[in-house]
Amino acid sequence: MPRRLEKVNPKILALQANLASIRFIANWTAEELGTKIGVTKQTISNIENSNGKANLMNATQYIALRAVIDNEIIKTDNPILRETMNYLFNNMKKEKELMKLRDFKDDKVTQLAKASKASYIAENKTKGQLSELEKRAYAILTVIPLIQSILGPINTIYKTFSFVEDISD
Repeated sequence: MPRRLEKVNPKILALQANLASIRFIANWTAEELGTKIGVTKQTISNIENSNGKANLMNATQYIALRAVIDNEIIKTDNPILRETMNYLFNNMKKEKELMKLRDFKDDKVTQLAKASKASYIAENKTKGQLSELEKRAYAILTVIPLIQSILGPINTIYKTFSFVEDISD
Protein backbone atom coordinates (compact mmCIF):
# COMPACT_ATOMS: atom_id res chain seq x y z
CA MET A 1 0.00 0.00 0.00
CA PRO A 2 1.42 3.42 -0.86
CA ARG A 3 2.74 5.35 2.13
CA ARG A 4 0.22 8.19 1.70
CA LEU A 5 -2.67 5.72 2.10
CA GLU A 6 -1.30 4.02 5.21
CA LYS A 7 -2.57 6.68 7.59
CA VAL A 8 -5.15 9.28 6.67
CA ASN A 9 -6.48 11.81 9.16
CA PRO A 10 -10.10 10.93 10.10
CA LYS A 11 -11.16 14.59 9.85
CA ILE A 12 -9.90 14.76 6.28
CA LEU A 13 -11.80 11.57 5.46
CA ALA A 14 -14.95 12.91 7.12
CA LEU A 15 -14.82 16.14 5.12
CA GLN A 16 -14.13 14.31 1.87
CA ALA A 17 -16.87 11.72 2.41
CA ASN A 18 -19.45 14.40 3.17
CA LEU A 19 -18.22 17.21 0.90
CA ALA A 20 -21.04 16.89 -1.64
CA SER A 21 -23.63 17.10 1.16
CA ILE A 22 -21.88 20.07 2.76
CA ARG A 23 -21.77 21.78 -0.63
CA PHE A 24 -25.52 21.25 -1.10
CA ILE A 25 -26.22 22.61 2.40
CA ALA A 26 -24.17 25.73 1.58
CA ASN A 27 -25.99 25.95 -1.78
CA TRP A 28 -22.74 25.95 -3.75
CA THR A 29 -22.16 24.38 -7.14
CA ALA A 30 -18.93 22.42 -7.64
CA GLU A 31 -17.72 25.29 -9.79
CA GLU A 32 -18.45 27.91 -7.08
CA LEU A 33 -16.65 25.88 -4.42
CA GLY A 34 -13.73 25.22 -6.76
CA THR A 35 -13.40 28.94 -7.46
CA LYS A 36 -13.39 29.69 -3.72
CA ILE A 37 -10.41 27.37 -3.10
CA GLY A 38 -8.64 27.83 -6.43
CA VAL A 39 -9.31 24.49 -8.13
CA THR A 40 -11.50 23.37 -11.01
CA LYS A 41 -14.99 21.94 -10.67
CA GLN A 42 -13.52 18.65 -11.94
CA THR A 43 -11.17 18.56 -8.93
CA ILE A 44 -14.13 19.05 -6.59
CA SER A 45 -16.01 16.29 -8.42
CA ASN A 46 -13.01 13.96 -8.19
CA ILE A 47 -12.68 14.59 -4.45
CA GLU A 48 -16.41 14.03 -3.87
CA ASN A 49 -16.56 10.85 -5.94
CA SER A 50 -13.35 9.25 -4.69
CA ASN A 51 -13.42 5.56 -3.92
CA GLY A 52 -10.86 6.00 -1.16
CA LYS A 53 -7.99 4.65 -3.22
CA ALA A 54 -7.45 7.58 -5.59
CA ASN A 55 -8.17 11.29 -5.38
CA LEU A 56 -7.80 11.42 -1.61
CA MET A 57 -8.01 14.94 -0.23
CA ASN A 58 -4.67 16.26 0.96
CA ALA A 59 -4.01 18.48 3.96
CA THR A 60 -3.77 21.63 1.82
CA GLN A 61 -7.17 20.99 0.25
CA TYR A 62 -8.63 20.25 3.69
CA ILE A 63 -7.29 23.52 5.10
CA ALA A 64 -8.65 25.50 2.14
CA LEU A 65 -12.07 23.86 2.35
CA ARG A 66 -12.36 24.28 6.12
CA ALA A 67 -11.36 27.95 5.83
CA VAL A 68 -14.02 28.56 3.15
CA ILE A 69 -16.69 26.66 5.11
CA ASP A 70 -15.81 28.41 8.39
CA ASN A 71 -15.93 31.77 6.63
CA GLU A 72 -19.35 30.93 5.18
CA ILE A 73 -20.65 29.98 8.63
CA ILE A 74 -19.38 33.22 10.16
CA LYS A 75 -20.37 35.45 7.23
CA THR A 76 -23.88 34.12 6.60
CA ASP A 77 -24.70 32.58 9.97
CA ASN A 78 -26.13 29.54 8.16
CA PRO A 79 -27.40 27.41 11.07
CA ILE A 80 -27.75 24.31 8.91
CA LEU A 81 -24.13 24.44 7.79
CA ARG A 82 -22.97 25.26 11.34
CA GLU A 83 -24.84 22.33 12.86
CA THR A 84 -23.66 19.96 10.15
CA MET A 85 -20.02 20.88 10.76
CA ASN A 86 -20.49 20.64 14.54
CA TYR A 87 -22.08 17.23 14.09
CA LEU A 88 -19.30 15.95 11.84
CA PHE A 89 -16.19 17.37 13.50
CA ASN A 90 -16.64 18.52 17.08
CA ASN A 91 -17.82 15.18 18.42
CA MET A 92 -15.42 13.04 16.40
CA LYS A 93 -13.35 10.45 18.19
CA LYS A 94 -9.85 9.88 16.89
CA GLU A 95 -9.55 6.53 15.18
CA LYS A 96 -6.34 4.60 15.63
CA GLU A 97 -6.82 2.07 12.84
CA LEU A 98 -7.06 2.83 9.15
CA MET A 99 -10.65 3.37 8.15
CA LYS A 100 -12.10 3.45 4.68
CA LEU A 101 -13.47 6.64 3.17
CA ARG A 102 -16.98 5.19 2.93
CA ASP A 103 -16.99 4.64 6.72
CA PHE A 104 -17.10 8.42 7.15
CA LYS A 105 -20.11 9.08 4.91
CA ASP A 106 -22.89 10.14 7.22
CA ASP A 107 -26.49 9.36 6.26
CA LYS A 108 -27.89 12.12 8.49
CA VAL A 109 -25.78 14.76 6.75
CA THR A 110 -26.82 13.37 3.37
CA GLN A 111 -30.48 13.55 4.41
CA LEU A 112 -30.11 17.17 5.56
CA ALA A 113 -28.28 18.05 2.32
CA LYS A 114 -31.08 16.61 0.19
CA ALA A 115 -33.67 18.61 2.14
CA SER A 116 -31.57 21.75 1.80
CA LYS A 117 -31.06 21.27 -1.94
CA ALA A 118 -34.78 20.57 -2.49
CA SER A 119 -35.69 23.67 -0.51
CA TYR A 120 -33.29 25.82 -2.53
CA ILE A 121 -34.65 24.48 -5.83
CA ALA A 122 -38.22 25.16 -4.65
CA GLU A 123 -37.30 28.73 -3.64
CA ASN A 124 -35.79 29.31 -7.09
CA LYS A 125 -39.03 28.23 -8.76
CA THR A 126 -41.47 30.07 -6.49
CA LYS A 127 -39.63 33.32 -5.85
CA GLY A 128 -38.30 34.42 -9.23
CA GLN A 129 -37.87 38.13 -8.37
CA LEU A 130 -35.66 37.61 -5.32
CA SER A 131 -31.90 38.02 -5.31
CA GLU A 132 -29.67 34.97 -5.01
CA LEU A 133 -28.92 35.82 -1.37
CA GLU A 134 -32.63 36.13 -0.53
CA LYS A 135 -33.37 32.77 -2.18
CA ARG A 136 -30.62 31.12 -0.13
CA ALA A 137 -31.92 32.72 3.06
CA TYR A 138 -35.45 31.47 2.42
CA ALA A 139 -34.12 27.99 1.64
CA ILE A 140 -32.21 27.95 4.95
CA LEU A 141 -35.25 29.12 6.92
CA THR A 142 -37.34 26.36 5.37
CA VAL A 143 -34.95 23.62 6.51
CA ILE A 144 -34.14 24.93 10.02
CA PRO A 145 -36.93 22.90 11.70
CA LEU A 146 -35.34 19.71 10.35
CA ILE A 147 -31.93 20.28 11.96
CA GLN A 148 -32.84 19.03 15.40
CA SER A 149 -34.90 16.11 14.16
CA ILE A 150 -32.09 14.91 11.87
CA LEU A 151 -28.87 15.78 13.75
CA GLY A 152 -30.11 15.89 17.33
CA PRO A 153 -29.76 18.69 19.90
CA ILE A 154 -28.69 22.03 18.48
CA ASN A 155 -25.43 23.60 19.64
CA THR A 156 -25.14 27.31 18.85
CA ILE A 157 -21.40 27.35 19.51
CA TYR A 158 -19.20 26.54 16.52
CA LYS A 159 -15.59 25.55 17.01
CA THR A 160 -13.68 26.72 13.95
CA PHE A 161 -10.88 24.86 12.20
CA SER A 162 -7.65 24.46 14.16
CA PHE A 163 -4.51 23.44 12.29
CA VAL A 164 -2.90 21.94 15.40
CA GLU A 165 -5.91 19.81 16.31
CA ASP A 166 -7.09 18.91 12.82
CA ILE A 167 -3.94 18.25 10.81
CA SER A 168 -0.95 17.55 13.02
CA ASP A 169 -0.60 14.22 14.77
